[in-house]
Amino acid sequence: MMRILLAEDAALLRDGLVALLERAGHEVVTAVPTATELLAEARTLLPADAVDLVLTDVRMPPGNADDGLRAALRIRQDHPSVPLVVLSQYVEQRYASTLLGLTGGEARPAGGAGLGYLLKDRVSRVHDFLDALEVVRGGGIVVDPQVVSALMRQESTALDRLSGREREVLELVSRGETNDQISARLHLSRGAVVKHISAVFDKLGLMESEGNRRVLAVIEFLRGQRPPG
Repeated sequence: MMRILLAEDAALLRDGLVALLERAGHEVVTAVPTATELLAEARTLLPADAVDLVLTDVRMPPGNADDGLRAALRIRQDHPSVPLVVLSQYVEQRYASTLLGLTGGEARPAGGAGLGYLLKDRVSRVHDFLDALEVVRGGGIVVDPQVVSALMRQESTALDRLSGREREVLELVSRGETNDQISARLHLSRGAVVKHISAVFDKLGLMESEGNRRVLAVIEFLRGQRPPG
């Protein structure tokens, strides 16, 4: 069971999300329609450890632009250990890049907390959506497959050292799939999947001392898929 702070301005979708999450056994601690209210609730609930995950829309009042995303970034800055999932209506690469820390400088998955960037269409695939929330709560990163596909033009990076199979495995990791799910999808043994992921860590220079290497590898993957310029 997760305690969730929800922000979504469309009343019908907000009510639908509340109903879906509660049917799945989670508790929606509060559901608000604006980014301003999201930040106000976060200031009260997060220091009290009353929320396990924040789920928010990107485009919200009061500005009806990227207010929800900016609120999410503020929450991540003030409470880096809180898992965070952002919902978007469309594939908006710069929003995903901003959330994941891919726009300039080094990516910093603060506190090892999970992050998710999902399209709203994913909500209709209830099992996938709920699985994504669990992955993020566990400290993973989940990026919608359509967003990953939109970032598939790359410049030369450390990813060039990966084999085709290793890149395939890493892309599935970026979608939030577990080792067992990757094993089934690619018809590989679980041991082979573990070996490929270990090779990815080694080739990307990710040491165990750096924390959640799975998260860092996904971020490196997404940095490499970013369109130039």
